[in-house]
Amino acid sequence: MKNIIELLYENYLNNAQAIAMKDSERELTYKELFLDVLEKASVIKELGLIKQPIIVKVNRKIETVVAFFSILLSGNYYVPVDEDIPFEKLSKIINLSDAKHYISFVDDNLDISKILFKKPAKVADFVEFSKDFNQNNYSYLMFTSGSTGEPKGVIKTHKNIISFVDNFVDTFDFLGKERIANQTPFFFDASAKDIYLSLKLGAALFIPSKTTFSLPIETIKYLNENKITYICWVPSILMMIAKTRTLNYLKPETLKYVFFVGEVFQPKYFNMWFEALPNIRYFNVYGSTEIMGVGLYYEIKKVVEEDVIPTGKPIKNNNVYLDDGEIVIESDQIAEGYINNNYQGGFGVNEKGQKTLHTGDYAVYDDNNNVVFSTRKDYQIKHLGYRIELQEIEASLINLEYIDNCCAIYDSDKDKIVLFVTLNKELDNPSKQIIADAKNKLQYYMVPNQVVVLKEMPLNQNGKIDRVALKKGLN
Repeated sequence: MKNIIELLYENYLNNAQAIAMKDSERELTYKELFLDVLEKASVIKELGLIKQPIIVKVNRKIETVVAFFSILLSGNYYVPVDEDIPFEKLSKIINLSDAKHYISFVDDNLDISKILFKKPAKVADFVEFSKDFNQNNYSYLMFTSGSTGEPKGVIKTHKNIISFVDNFVDTFDFLGKERIANQTPFFFDASAKDIYLSLKLGAALFIPSKTTFSLPIETIKYLNENKITYICWVPSILMMIAKTRTLNYLKPETLKYVFFVGEVFQPKYFNMWFEALPNIRYFNVYGSTEIMGVGLYYEIKKVVEEDVIPTGKPIKNNNVYLDDGEIVIESDQIAEGYINNNYQGGFGVNEKGQKTLHTGDYAVYDDNNNVVFSTRKDYQIKHLGYRIELQEIEASLINLEYIDNCCAIYDSDKDKIVLFVTLNKELDNPSKQIIADAKNKLQYYMVPNQVVVLKEMPLNQNGKIDRVALKKGLN
């Protein structure tokens, strides 16, 4: 296979009448999707663009994915951004990517040319479109802020995507033509797993509206109404369902596989899922923006009694090892690098010429040789002369029965650890009690110096705890 769009073509030939995608307004079969993509790709081709970045201001609709595929089929690559992205950040992305064109589904005025699909276009010959396909061509450019707050552009190739979907399906060879519900917004890299896995499997991709995730009961209803069999979501959404005890009276009826990725799934909330739905298969998977898809996985087959769920072992055709505690991955899934080499990061090459990635994540091995994630490089601090992992504090204190959620932040200006918490019941003096209980669970130098009780934990657009917002709120 030379290009990821060939998967779409194969579904057009062999899976034409099956549902390809469904959003809140419409659905397309694989035949309809392919023909729509061909028409729009021909419009882009008429502009004479080749191997150019095209910005897409995304929404949670089929039209966004059609735009992605059309750009790829035309021989270019896409740059997904939030439709509500602040102008200052968008300007930086335009400058870094050197994009001259964009696609948007709202009226706006930028200093680059908007691609319009209003005029009818002749359905071009797929063979003519695909003659110049190359695995090393760029597929998309994903910008991430990371810990710096400045956008960093990570380049993915067609080879990266093809390697991921092949390796994933070889690892989880029980997957069939699933009904996949996407959760991650299309301007986050995690969404690409859903998009391209659905093509590989000939599966149906369901795109819920934003409001679907506003209430746990609505989330479960959506899964049932659409007979969803597979999800790969961030733990925050799954934990919210558990916290509200929704699974006690409303359960997913068709769900077979729950994958979770992106952050730590607190065991006490995972156990609520497992006890309510023991026949579902659960997998903790690990990846980063710098690697297409995921590189490690761990299947959980029983109630978790430890403080953390293992990260596991590599998926097929990935090699993973620890370098002084840091997770290092060797794989064809590793991205090409950062755009314009504006940030070096952890990319490298091993002695065999294969790409490597020092992830910036630290881990240890358990007794079964599973990798067990411990902390981000960014979350490791030095306090009172000791090296401390903030997520170790969180993993310990989340198990206090009255704590709903928690996040530890280091205030470097005042040299203190601040614990932000949400509670599931009222306490007479929450700060005093939490610190007292922390002294029984943690070494003295890890005990929070300050406790801040919140009504709810701030989440970023990807559904993870917004640590940047918490840090800005430090006194």
